[in-house]
Amino acid sequence: MFKLFAGVGEAGNVGIALLVGFILLVLTRALYLGVFHPLARYPGPLLARFSNLYSAYHAWKGDIHIDIYRCHARYGDQVRYAPNRLLINTAGAVQDIYGHRAPVKKYVNYRVLAQQAPNTLTMQDKTQHSRRRRVLSQGFSARSLESWQPRIVSQLDRLSQVIRGCLITTPSSMENGWTTRLDMARTFDRLAFDTMTSVSFDSDFDTLRSSKYRYGIEAISASNIRLSVLLQAQELATGNLDGRLFPSSIAGRRQFVRFIRELLGTRLRALDKGGDLFAFLQQCKDPATGEGLGVTELSTETATFIIAGSDTSSTTMAAVCHYVTGSSECHRRVTDEVRSAFASLKDIRLGPALNSCVFLRACVDEALRLSPPAASALWREVEDGGASIDGHWLPPGCEVGVGIYSIHHRVTEWPKPFQFNPDRWLKGSGTQEVDGRAYMPFSIGARSCIGKPLALAQVMLTMARLFWEFDMRRVDRDDSEAKDVEYVVADHVTAGGQGPMLSFRPRI
Repeated sequence: MFKLFAGVGEAGNVGIALLVGFILLVLTRALYLGVFHPLARYPGPLLARFSNLYSAYHAWKGDIHIDIYRCHARYGDQVRYAPNRLLINTAGAVQDIYGHRAPVKKYVNYRVLAQQAPNTLTMQDKTQHSRRRRVLSQGFSARSLESWQPRIVSQLDRLSQVIRGCLITTPSSMENGWTTRLDMARTFDRLAFDTMTSVSFDSDFDTLRSSKYRYGIEAISASNIRLSVLLQAQELATGNLDGRLFPSSIAGRRQFVRFIRELLGTRLRALDKGGDLFAFLQQCKDPATGEGLGVTELSTETATFIIAGSDTSSTTMAAVCHYVTGSSECHRRVTDEVRSAFASLKDIRLGPALNSCVFLRACVDEALRLSPPAASALWREVEDGGASIDGHWLPPGCEVGVGIYSIHHRVTEWPKPFQFNPDRWLKGSGTQEVDGRAYMPFSIGARSCIGKPLALAQVMLTMARLFWEFDMRRVDRDDSEAKDVEYVVADHVTAGGQGPMLSFRPRI
């Protein structure tokens, strides 16, 4: 061997030595990951045993939640999804990982989502998270929702105007009384964005009727593609590699950051303005310490509300419309229930009448199960001392999670898991088939979605309003084609879909 390299020279020998050393390092690393790593005993995709690039690839494609489901179908309830990452698809794991006092902390890669400072979505420190959450939760109490309701209703009035503006009025048309087709995914994106910016900052961008500020919505979607990849493999940001891989996402992020900075700047110049979430939270104090939040903390949290709140609500509303209009029986029951509960449009408000629409709420819950707006795994890092997760001991530093889409379709907890069956949520229906421990569209525990009450309020008010005010029909497929067809979402941090395409006919 030495004779083979005898004429190479000193520099060449150094290069060869470095190459051999690198090869040995790679082989040693591969041997450790494949044989001696604490997760080596768990099955999973071959590439995932050695690299985060497997999950990053599916994050880029937007089908990571589907791939997680397929992996569980192939390998079982425990799947090694990255060198240091384990998926567990059981109801027990949901409680052990995400429940209160779980021996895990927020996965470190969530810091890629921070705009300017850590927020409740990204911070690892549990004490700081609890302090901030105690303040922020006051903005989503039942009393606070009453304060935000006029802003929600105002946007729904505008949505009604947009729908009515699409009426076909050609005298010879057989479609008189019906609107042209509307893409409800895009319509709800704009509605949710307008609602969240109004609630958070008392701003009126009117993306429902004007294209001027729609770039803000598009920038979020473009930016999230890159962020979803970095959540799985932050090493791709080394040496600005992500900038070369995702130039359009980088451009989208810069555009959105500029938009948010301008929005915050406008709001901060009007500190005496009241009536929005920003102003309300300025007055809130931590009941445990009496401390409030600083301007930077408020800014980063309310900016996060716009991103997370808009996507969650819009995807849920589109999914509800997809599933309900895809079943003539469900469509009839929702319509009858809503129209019996309210005598007029002005009566459609938060309160007992809306709460009585139990079948509508069951449709919302079932849509959230089938097409959750955050569909992949919310990764957590095992803390010092290790943790037992559903009977599996994991050492400190291991990353663990439950795929939300997967647990929502696990046949053990959900008989006929791909069937849209709102009755499974209704007590006394004879078909109640709900295991609440395996249901987590908003996560659970101390890290659950703080804006859940506002999201559900918006979804319920919007759905009640639409089914009361309009007849609607599918124009992209007929009832027989739509029944039990999944509302497919692409998961990039949050999930979004296409359609359904609907036509509306006003009742009044």
